[in-house]
Amino acid sequence: MKNHEMIQRWFTEYHNDIYNFLIYYMGTRDVEDIVQEVFIKGFHHFDQFEGRADPKTWLISIARNIAVDHVRKKKRQQLLYSHLLNLFSHKDKIPQDWVLEDERKRELYKAINELKSSYRDIVILKGVLDYTSNEASQILQWKPAKVNLTYHRAIQSLKKKLKDEKWSDYVETINQ
Repeated sequence: MKNHEMIQRWFTEYHNDIYNFLIYYMGTRDVEDIVQEVFIKGFHHFDQFEGRADPKTWLISIARNIAVDHVRKKKRQQLLYSHLLNLFSHKDKIPQDWVLEDERKRELYKAINELKSSYRDIVILKGVLDYTSNEASQILQWKPAKVNLTYHRAIQSLKKKLKDEKWSDYVETINQ
């Protein structure tokens, strides 16, 4: 039986099991895209299925890994957003300052999220959350030299994205 025929059969047999697993794992019913991603990944990595395990457990392990990635991404985005809100908040501002500040927060948040993933990760870890190079290297499973080089390049990229002079002071502070 060909790979695509096998995946189609597995989809028919295990779609509901994977769907239900993801609902419980992620706490939402909005998991159809992830279910599709599971079967697409299963199709692309079909040659790695050795047949020692039940296809359903293999597909559920793929589903779990994809769900973990989605949860991490969502948490990272929420953490970044809340940290950025706290970073720029002051109580003695006039309403005009709040409006300008909100625009700056959105602009910074957008610029960080537009960085490639390795740059975004390192800016969040070192620049926003203030982790040391050693802590970041453990989290990312990189060598400390790679952490430092990537951070330097990420800051340079962020500076280019935030060309406006009003950002230069902030970018310099996270660069230290």
